[in-house]
Amino acid sequence: MNLYTKNLALLKVTQPSLAKRVELEPLQKIVNVVMAKDGNPIPKIGSISLHSTYNPFKEASDSLLNFNFNSVDQPVIYGLGFGYHVLEILKRTRHKEILVIEPLMAIFQAFLYSVDIKSFVNNTKFIVATPPPKILASNQSENWNVYEHIPSIRISDVYFKRMNLAIKTSKVIKKNRIKVLIVNPYYGGSLPTANYCVQALNEMGHHAESVECEKFADGFFAINNSTRNKENIESLSKQFSGFMGQLIAAKAADFKPDLILALAQAPLTPEAIRNLKLLNVPIAFWFVEDFRNLTYWKDIGSCYDYFFTIQRGEFFEKLSNIGAENHYYLPQACLPSMHRKIPLSTEEMNKYSSDVSFMGAGYFNRVQSFPRLLDYDFKIWGTEWNLDSILGSRVQNNNKRLNSDNIIKIYNAAKINLNLHSSSFHEGVNPVGDFVNPRTFEIAACGGFQLIDDRSELDDLMDPIKEIVTFSSIDDLCEKIDYYLNNSDEAKVIASCGKERVLKEHTIQHRMEEMLIYIFMDNLEQLTTRFKVESRDPVVSSIDYAGLSTDLGKYLEQFRGSNDFSIKTMVDKISISTGDLSKEELLVLMTDQLVKTESNNG
Repeated sequence: MNLYTKNLALLKVTQPSLAKRVELEPLQKIVNVVMAKDGNPIPKIGSISLHSTYNPFKEASDSLLNFNFNSVDQPVIYGLGFGYHVLEILKRTRHKEILVIEPLMAIFQAFLYSVDIKSFVNNTKFIVATPPPKILASNQSENWNVYEHIPSIRISDVYFKRMNLAIKTSKVIKKNRIKVLIVNPYYGGSLPTANYCVQALNEMGHHAESVECEKFADGFFAINNSTRNKENIESLSKQFSGFMGQLIAAKAADFKPDLILALAQAPLTPEAIRNLKLLNVPIAFWFVEDFRNLTYWKDIGSCYDYFFTIQRGEFFEKLSNIGAENHYYLPQACLPSMHRKIPLSTEEMNKYSSDVSFMGAGYFNRVQSFPRLLDYDFKIWGTEWNLDSILGSRVQNNNKRLNSDNIIKIYNAAKINLNLHSSSFHEGVNPVGDFVNPRTFEIAACGGFQLIDDRSELDDLMDPIKEIVTFSSIDDLCEKIDYYLNNSDEAKVIASCGKERVLKEHTIQHRMEEMLIYIFMDNLEQLTTRFKVESRDPVVSSIDYAGLSTDLGKYLEQFRGSNDFSIKTMVDKISISTGDLSKEELLVLMTDQLVKTESNNG
């Protein structure tokens, strides 16, 4: 076994997602490996040597003279090289894990070919070729103790400047209240995601509101039934779109957002987007759909300032071809306050439990595949199923749509949750499935065990052995159903690990944080200028006026993030409190009484 193969096997145990990326990534031959005078390998890129060509360990030790090893903060290393400085820090730090951020996959590949990583893997988390916003959304950066490996900084200067800008942006965002206007679609699978975005942002302390376009869905659909004349239908549809654009613009003008975020199938035409740009705030789009099935992105992609996707690779190329250069990969996620483990009554267990359960619409590949599962205790939930077909007797709830509260009961009750991504033309598993649906994260967050079809992006999100189980065909699915029904304890362990991973990295809050950092890295000066407007947030203005370190300022902190703040808000809070009144509470009550007296006298 050569060194590279040995290292990759070790990495598969500690960081399987990264190991998979390394295997899939073509070998980049830009690193030249030479031997130092003391016999240790040294990487060079061009004329830059990443370590001393005489004694790299001594150089590493000398470079750490000013590094604070006694700090309680998380050690973070900018730049890997071949890790001589990393080993020195590992020797002396009291922390169980250090983070090493390396921008270049080529350096990490050369590292695996040249250095035995056994001394690293148990205490080092390698973060390789990862966008800074993603790093910060997945790792708390408030308490970082950063060591900068100078040769790595020289080679990847632009990346590390962006890293520091992302940290600065993250701090600004967390200290302030971002106003985000979410433009909902009329209908469809992205509507729940839009609602989750609003809820997540508000839970994070920001202020998000929706343009509830779904309230106009009946009018949108009624147009097709209003006349048989196609030209008239097109004319009415255009006028309706114009009306919706004006409605959205009116809401935006009233709300004065710092960011406008539209979800897939939101009714924004290029003209409407151009009008919204007059507000001089970033306008972003989260396309949480398959670009091959819904192609309207070709008409609007280049209109948005930022285009977020759940697919990359081929889709990125196509977006670049239409001028939508500012695209960014942002997978789906769960909302922990919604998707969670819940107790179920006996009646609910009788209704929702089964050995195998599926929640979703009756797409072609599912209709073709699911007859193979009729020998199991199998329940189907969702819409668009033919009740007169062979599967009809397994369809629950009379083919009607379920709300989110009932869906999480299904995920909690089933022994095995089946997650087969939809396809309109494959008979089973889509062999080129390149996105992961929200159900993947939602089931895991509920603590449910699931079997999911192979997806090319899944390995980068979850461990397909320890945290989730995949199947490559319907034959493979049946075998794994049999296995896990007979090995339920193993299934519970996998489900528990999956839940832990999802809550740590794959919530809507993570995605919103990542999105905000990515967008406002380029708009930080504009954002901070908007924060200086006193009228935008009365709570912040009141705290600033009182002074953050004063007793009154500390008292007002509990109202930071409130969408509705006034003396009445504080009085209502006091009225439900218990115990003795503080002097700040007495001051509020006195102020309220004075205001009422002045009002009565006036």
